[in-house]
Amino acid sequence: MPRDESSAITDQFPVQGSVFRLNGVVMESTQGLFDEFAEKMQFPSYFGRNWAALEDCLYDMTWSPSPVGYLVVIEEWPAVLRESKENIPVFLDILKDVGSSWAQYPGAGIPFNTVLVGKPVEWNH
Repeated sequence: MPRDESSAITDQFPVQGSVFRLNGVVMESTQGLFDEFAEKMQFPSYFGRNWAALEDCLYDMTWSPSPVGYLVVIEEWPAVLRESKENIPVFLDILKDVGSSWAQYPGAGIPFNTVLVGKPVEWNH
């Protein structure tokens, strides 16, 4: 999705919701991805900087509670995991699973959505 369209989406997101903007350019490697998530989403110090730890932190979010929902905006999507493209399906599966889990939150569910900003990237999954 082009950057100007992502702004339209974030502008419509409820003010009380949590919006996290991540820079895909610094997420070219798995370490860069883990570091950017940790910094921008203010993960707790125990974050282990691996796929399981990323998934755990995204499922938890107790350090940043939002009854209205979460929106993760990843700018410059084509740069993400450029150095380790084999991890793109793992990353996308985590985002999908986390979003599905939050939607089933007891009660009404809490939206947890991710917007990938940039030209579409083809990948086989």
